[in-house]
Amino acid sequence: MGHDVQAVQEPENRWAWGLEDSEQLEAAVRQGRVLVTYNLRDFIPLSRQWAEAGKNHMGIVLVHFRTVAPGDIGELVRHLSALLEAYPEDDALKDRVIFLPDV
Repeated sequence: MGHDVQAVQEPENRWAWGLEDSEQLEAAVRQGRVLVTYNLRDFIPLSRQWAEAGKNHMGIVLVHFRTVAPGDIGELVRHLSALLEAYPEDDALKDRVIFLPDV
């Protein structure tokens, strides 16, 4: 079974280029998607703001560049696959913030 994944950098997602972090997270919510990002600096406080405001999201997966190099797509896919195997339910990551690798 595969996973439905989209990258903001893909041309078909051009509409998302340049969105603010909060807008990226809101778009992920509208699409029912978990957001995966290397942007720890902005998304850690943003996740706290959302929690304090009672706003829900489908999950935020934070990746540190020392754990998985930004250009190493294969390693990122391996870690994300392991994470999704550990949390197979559609809403398993809802309102959670997870550092990759978590499993």
